[in-house]
Amino acid sequence: MSAAVKRQDTQSGLNTSEVDPQHREVYAYAGEAFQLIDQHKTPPYPSTFALWYAYVSKANESLVTSVDDMIKRGSVPSPYEINEMCKAHLSDRKAEEAQQEISRDFQHELAGVLDLIQESVDSSDKFQAALGKIEEGLPEAGAPDRVQLLLSRLMAENQRMVSQTQELNKGLRESQKQIEKLNDELEDVRNLSMRDALTGIANRRAFDARIDAELAQAEASGSALCLALADIDRFKRVNDTFGHRIGDEVLRIFASVIGENIKGQDHAARYGGEEFAIILPKTQISAAFHLIDKIRVEFFSKELVLRNSGKTLGKISASFGISMFEPGMTARDMIEHADKKLYEAKNCGRNQVRAEGVN
Repeated sequence: MSAAVKRQDTQSGLNTSEVDPQHREVYAYAGEAFQLIDQHKTPPYPSTFALWYAYVSKANESLVTSVDDMIKRGSVPSPYEINEMCKAHLSDRKAEEAQQEISRDFQHELAGVLDLIQESVDSSDKFQAALGKIEEGLPEAGAPDRVQLLLSRLMAENQRMVSQTQELNKGLRESQKQIEKLNDELEDVRNLSMRDALTGIANRRAFDARIDAELAQAEASGSALCLALADIDRFKRVNDTFGHRIGDEVLRIFASVIGENIKGQDHAARYGGEEFAIILPKTQISAAFHLIDKIRVEFFSKELVLRNSGKTLGKISASFGISMFEPGMTARDMIEHADKKLYEAKNCGRNQVRAEGVN
């Protein structure tokens, strides 16, 4: 049994011999999570435990990367940052529930369509059988009244088939509309699950999917690809001084500045907390540098004033690091290279852009 399990057992008073072997790993992860809460002096809230538990169990790769980056910087996450990381990496339940509900509705509608199709097949079989009986009676039809009777039957069966076909077609058209509506709703939910709720731009999940796709495209075509990581300078001081509501507004403004400057093929995402990522396909490093520096200047030039008091927030800046794709690089490689350049920008005074091969 691991030291983490023994420590947790001691704290809880649990007799380790009573622990089911299949649960020992769970206890080990829990013990390690509590140790990290103590080590990093994070508040012992449920969200904090969820964060550290997911980290030690490696249940979410993107969360592990974010926490590793945080530890490497030597920073202690605030309750706000913990909640933001949990929302970014662990809170997809609402989207999943919505998808499940739409899926159930879709299956119900599809079952109705299959019933209509089966009804159509059954009606067609009945109509064919009725025509067969009429056909059998044709050789015996000599008298005019006999022919008239057969024609009356034929017309009646035909009218019945026309009426049923019209009803079936109406039902199928209505089901088609409902299925199209459900598909649209499902697409909306999928898009929502890939969006950051605060800023409206893509979230970490969307970024992870997009960077992999762009890397594959660059590898296959030999086209250029750059990745920029951005971090709002001294953002914790903004939250501590003005409160998280103002901090949230700063994040929205920063995301807006990014969105107003990138092209259609580019992709901006909230990477986590006050960090953002910008994927720049088919963009050389020099062009990426000029674009990102334009974003930096525009954001720094914003005059941010509190509406109620008229008090200015002062100049708020951001630092940026840019990496350039080379054949064989993975997403993690590009992130690490961009992250290294971002730290250079931070260490050299902040409010600047550092890029591979440019400075």
